[in-house]
Amino acid sequence: MADPIKLAYFMAVKEGASYLGGLLVTDTSGIPLDFRYTEPITPTRLQSILYGKSLEPHLKEEVIQKTLLKELKTPPDLFILSATELAGGWSGEAKYPVMAVQKSQESPLAKVGDTFRAGPRELLIQLAEGAAPLRVMFANSVDAAAQEQAVVKLLEAGYHMDLAEPLERVTAALQSLVVKDA
Repeated sequence: MADPIKLAYFMAVKEGASYLGGLLVTDTSGIPLDFRYTEPITPTRLQSILYGKSLEPHLKEEVIQKTLLKELKTPPDLFILSATELAGGWSGEAKYPVMAVQKSQESPLAKVGDTFRAGPRELLIQLAEGAAPLRVMFANSVDAAAQEQAVVKLLEAGYHMDLAEPLERVTAALQSLVVKDA
């Protein structure tokens, strides 16, 4: 029997002057297998000046993401982040197929399991009868063969869970860490 598929959901957020990140690993039912997070990281004024516009990507990719990945007990099969992070020129860890998933407003494809290639790094996957397909956008580091293997894993997981929803859980968990008691 094949090893169960592990999906890693990464989110890094800025809350006030601080950055923090979380990495949730789930099985194909969306059940958490592991959750790691960073304490808030507040750059100094000098760091903000010296890093300039590269500060946020550096903190999210080099500090937060790499730290969280090192802490994982088992490597994920797929690495999923928000479309905003991917569109922002994400260039982090490439050991796993990196992608963003989001709900689309497109018309349903003919049948469950169908895919439609919208571009070299973007496709639609029909996961539920009559529902809008899921939009998947791959990082530049994911070649065509790795994309096809990732689609098979996404289809398997998508039969059992909402593939976009765990990102919402990571965001909510991170926000709960910075909420001050009134």
